[in-house]
Amino acid sequence: MALSLPPELQQFADSQIASGKYTSLDEMLLAGLQTLAELDHLYGGRLEELRREVQLGAIEAEHGQLLDASTEITAIRQRLRARYGDQ
Repeated sequence: MALSLPPELQQFADSQIASGKYTSLDEMLLAGLQTLAELDHLYGGRLEELRREVQLGAIEAEHGQLLDASTEITAIRQRLRARYGDQ
């Protein structure tokens, strides 16, 4: 595959390879794609968790079990931080 990088990214890639961190552009691109896949998995899981929380809130609202929004948002954030840290 032929790849044309913008000058600033080519310079960054060259410096990373020259430093010995990566042996080739292919190795560097593979590391970058693996990182993107990990982030996609991480944030995809968070999105699904948030969707479940919203669905639960909608069901509770239908049953008249409304809670204070700011208190609940704070609680959700605390649970996410406890589970995932401050990423």
